[in-house]
Amino acid sequence: MGTILRVESSILQLECPLDSRPIQLVFRDLQVFREKRVLLRDVAGVVKPGELLAVMGPSGCGKTTLLNCLSGRIGLDNGEIWLNRERLTKRWRRRICYVQQQDVFFPDLTLRQTLEYQARLRLPDTLSQAQKMQSVDHIIEVLDLTGCQDTIIGDHTKRGLSGGEKKRTSIACELLTNPSLMLLDEPTSGLDSYSAQALISRLKRYAVQEGKSIVITVHQPSSRMFHSFDKLLLLSRGQVAYYGSTASIGRFFATIGLTLLPHYNPADFIMEQIKGPEEVRERIIAAARAMRQGSECPPELRADYNPSQHPICDHFFHYHEHHITHNAKEDEGRTLWLDTQSHASSSASSTDEDYYWQWPTSFWSQFKVLSERNFQEARPRMLSRLNWFQTIALGILAGLLWLRLPRTEAALHDIQGWMFFSTTYWMLFAHFSALSSFPPEREVINKERLSGSYRLSAYYLAKMVGELPLTILLPAVYHIISYPMLGFHCPAVFITLLAFLLLNTVVAQSVGFFVGACCLDLQVSITASALYTLATQLLGGYLATSVPPWLAWARYSSMVHYAYQNMQIVEFGFGEPIACSQSSKFEECKNGTTIPVSAILENQNGVRGSGLPLWSNTAVLLAFLMIFRALGYLVLRCYRIPK
Repeated sequence: MGTILRVESSILQLECPLDSRPIQLVFRDLQVFREKRVLLRDVAGVVKPGELLAVMGPSGCGKTTLLNCLSGRIGLDNGEIWLNRERLTKRWRRRICYVQQQDVFFPDLTLRQTLEYQARLRLPDTLSQAQKMQSVDHIIEVLDLTGCQDTIIGDHTKRGLSGGEKKRTSIACELLTNPSLMLLDEPTSGLDSYSAQALISRLKRYAVQEGKSIVITVHQPSSRMFHSFDKLLLLSRGQVAYYGSTASIGRFFATIGLTLLPHYNPADFIMEQIKGPEEVRERIIAAARAMRQGSECPPELRADYNPSQHPICDHFFHYHEHHITHNAKEDEGRTLWLDTQSHASSSASSTDEDYYWQWPTSFWSQFKVLSERNFQEARPRMLSRLNWFQTIALGILAGLLWLRLPRTEAALHDIQGWMFFSTTYWMLFAHFSALSSFPPEREVINKERLSGSYRLSAYYLAKMVGELPLTILLPAVYHIISYPMLGFHCPAVFITLLAFLLLNTVVAQSVGFFVGACCLDLQVSITASALYTLATQLLGGYLATSVPPWLAWARYSSMVHYAYQNMQIVEFGFGEPIACSQSSKFEECKNGTTIPVSAILENQNGVRGSGLPLWSNTAVLLAFLMIFRALGYLVLRCYRIPK
């Protein structure tokens, strides 16, 4: 009883606020044109709280375009969309749940992990961690996902959730924010008839019990599913072919001489007629237009109706109050879930623009959650058994190949070979790992950015920090295995060489992120990366020492060049010196027994006095790191805006 009073009291105090009331959706005279092609023309409809509206029609008739309009993701050329007594504005967009047809997730996270991260990102900071987890428990129970909550999402290479479970997971992610309006694009696509019917039944029950307005697109439902819909909006080439109750569909078609036979699936009958001859289609569309002018047309769709002048709020208040009282015996998770958006709205500004930029959680909360999620998501991919085996085997092989090299001029080229191989291999490994992981991750990020889950800056910084331990672990293991076998002389040199190897690896990963952000086509990004990395190796200073003077400047664009130079400076300048051979090619050996590091660098670069000092090379590598990270962010911010 205390729960009832607390919730009712909050509603009375908020005076039927934007975020706690059910939504009546009204859309009228919608028109969308793209490149002289009509996508929608004069489309209208009403969805009240507790109703489920199905949008049907053949492929290409404008079903998804309509949902994009209702969610505010594409603009209208004409028409108006009302949510209660207000037009659709930016502040309303976060109160609308939009489940796309394609289920996009991180495949290595479990269902529960996916929902928990969504809850921590999208539920306001005013709720505690325990309260957010109670909301997750409630959603899992509502959608009957308890039995598979610890199963990974999976993909085409890893077995995980079934198609129906993935679809319900997509819906669960959106339900966490307790939306008042739900838009679902082909939620039954790819499901068998039983799973599809079960999903629609749950949505219908959810709409009635929670007072939600639901709009779904569906291609050709079963007869039982068809009768589960409250209303039907039938589209043909972007125009309304029928709008009204599903129970009246037979009578509508009978008035134009098309009789629905008994025991015949109405959905099959409708699709047969709408795909029939042109004359039949035009007759159906004309009848639908006439029906809108008749007495059966809802008042909300009449030309003289103004939603802003009707007292919708009071009606919705009583509706919401009735259902809260009716379901008062539910657990605390549901109560917290119902109050979610009331907490969120308490800190929101009253203006549209301020509300739009009011994030559900703080920057620090988003960064912390996203760092943890990035680590959990990337760990199975970056630290797979295959990568561990490859790293250990390569470290042992490199160590055996350059085992106990003497510190002599004859072995100088082999020592340099180990350095160059180590820097180039881990450059390629980090670069192409980042490149291959970015396209599938970008789909998830775009979906979450569209839903307003977090700031792009929080995601980008969290990705850098969350994956950093995973990025440096494997090259560190390789170095720990191979370098002592090469000849361990000084702990300080060992640690410094490792630092430059890891810095070069992180820089290469940054370039991979930048190229991946720029190129939507994976094949194009691989080609561009291959050209850059191969040029980087050629100009690194080991494979080609006699670079033409007119091309000498290009070596300064090679990140390997700086890392390789630094490793030589440390190894030959601070480690055990290299002894001269009897017939040495270094002039310094005429007056000494060891080769100074400056002579080694000059011999390799082919120019006396060439090369930068240790601190300069390090500064350039850090500049590479910052520039490519910043460019990647700017590309995502300015040019790769999700649509």
